[in-house]
Amino acid sequence: MYERAGYRTLLGRIRNNVRLYIRKQLELPRQEIAEIVKANLGAVKWFGIALAFGLATLIAFTVLVIALVAALLQTLGVWAMTVAALIVFVWFIGMAALTGYRGYKKLELRGPTRSIESFKETVRWAKARLLGRTAS
Repeated sequence: MYERAGYRTLLGRIRNNVRLYIRKQLELPRQEIAEIVKANLGAVKWFGIALAFGLATLIAFTVLVIALVAALLQTLGVWAMTVAALIVFVWFIGMAALTGYRGYKKLELRGPTRSIESFKETVRWAKARLLGRTAS
């Protein structure tokens, strides 16, 4: 036969189980947030590329303005430089918009939903067990 556990042993087991449960409940949001961050790394990469193209757009716009000023002061031979700067400017705007949109589509903005649902379930269970209410 087995020996019945005393109150001290039972309370110790309950305390250890509660500690383990709390530790697991605190680990779940950390794990879920880490998954969210990992999922959004791709979006961050695309936003970085979009930022690079955006900066290149500013540089191209600066070149365009300089070329326009130079064209006003020079002969018609400089218009070729202006058209080239305009083409590069439009291309950079397009690439910045495209990569920014792609990054936006990859972005996942959400909270740790599994952790929240788990916590709500625990509260419902505790109400049902401790207060004698139905778990609804």
